[in-house]
Amino acid sequence: MEEITSAPEDADDWSRMLSESWNHSDDEMYFLGYWGLYKYAFNDTLKTQFKASILDHWEAERPEKDGAWNIMTALTGTSEFDLENAIWYLQEHPLDLISWNIKNSHRKDIEFIAPNFREQSIREVLPPDERRVQRHNSNMFHLDQLEEDDGTEEYSAGDIWLLPYWMGRYLGVISEPQTLN
Repeated sequence: MEEITSAPEDADDWSRMLSESWNHSDDEMYFLGYWGLYKYAFNDTLKTQFKASILDHWEAERPEKDGAWNIMTALTGTSEFDLENAIWYLQEHPLDLISWNIKNSHRKDIEFIAPNFREQSIREVLPPDERRVQRHNSNMFHLDQLEEDDGTEEYSAGDIWLLPYWMGRYLGVISEPQTLN
């Protein structure tokens, strides 16, 4: 994953078009497929190779602090998968799942970085409740969302939050909610 970049100038049109920027939809399809790939590997050699690939891909996605990518990486049995960021994601994600108009590009408290292949615009991703509500296959570093209509779009299925939550529960890396006394 660390070697992926834009196609060279002399590449064919499709190669150049498909490598203009990072494609988050592919990330989602890969991570969802890792479950079967890793869990049902034909042998230990393949399982070891798959684990290395999953961890490599996770390192590329790590700056997004996405709950799903962190929890899905835990399926490999690794102890290093940013559990704290996964919990942060789940705690900070707005549960109304309405993507309100939002503008962050004017903020003085964020550090912008140079344009890059990943389209990561700022050094540190904003908390989920300070950015637009978006599915896992979106760029978490987009700062603004201004709709032409009334400014709302509803994500009613809830899978944005439910997928990492229930996968984390299933894998035993997060517990049921605890009552504070």
